[in-house]
Amino acid sequence: MAQTNFVPPYSFDEYSKRFAEHFIMERTNGVIEVRFHTKGSEVLWSMELHRALWQMFHTIGQDPENEVMILTGTGDNWIQKRDMESYHENPAGTYDIWYRDSTKLIESILWSVDIPTIAAINGPGFHTEFGLLCDLTIAAEEAVFFEPHFSIGVAPGDGQFLTYQALMGVKRASHVMYLRDEGISAAEALEWGLVGEVLPKERLMPRAREMAAQLMKQPRTVRRLTTQLARRPLRRAVQDDLGTHIAHEIFGVHETPRSLSHFEDD
Repeated sequence: MAQTNFVPPYSFDEYSKRFAEHFIMERTNGVIEVRFHTKGSEVLWSMELHRALWQMFHTIGQDPENEVMILTGTGDNWIQKRDMESYHENPAGTYDIWYRDSTKLIESILWSVDIPTIAAINGPGFHTEFGLLCDLTIAAEEAVFFEPHFSIGVAPGDGQFLTYQALMGVKRASHVMYLRDEGISAAEALEWGLVGEVLPKERLMPRAREMAAQLMKQPRTVRRLTTQLARRPLRRAVQDDLGTHIAHEIFGVHETPRSLSHFEDD
């Protein structure tokens, strides 16, 4: 039967151009590679990127021609610097900017992208939560994982701490969150179950592509249904606790607005 009444999905050409300010996208034989950037170089974390991430995940998920997603950063760091003008232009407490975008970012990587996902953590950085929530996560030897909120006077509610709790256990996650300003090394991340492999930086993307090719050997339906099983434990954690985590962080920032000024020291 001809399927003439379905609304067509956005095409790769359409959305790769639409998101070009934040993401460089390439697709080969169903494997879509997404690399976040700022003006072609290392990314600056901003409220605009914060929103674009969940919009991008949703859009990639709606395209039936995408079969595996590889997510990575640009340069030597995952995310290390912020666009402070973006923070000042979007004050804490705004529902759409803070609560909604924070919630949708985490939910979208787990629910909207119903294809296998691979994160290649290319270096040190914060906001690794959406990389750690991918089905497969590999890291460069230089990678360091940070949960900086408590150390700068902010409750850790954006999803990073929740992801730590889900992946490496409550006690270890609390120890890192409260006390480890230096972050988690790639070797520790491997030992503690945050990542599956640690590689020299030059091997990171070739290995991600090898993994994608291996996944593509299985039938399309099997790949997509398997993601539903692989993500169930993380979905439970997010469903149960993400809203509470985010609300606590936003309330804390609202009550202690000076805490946001610590970002300027980075």
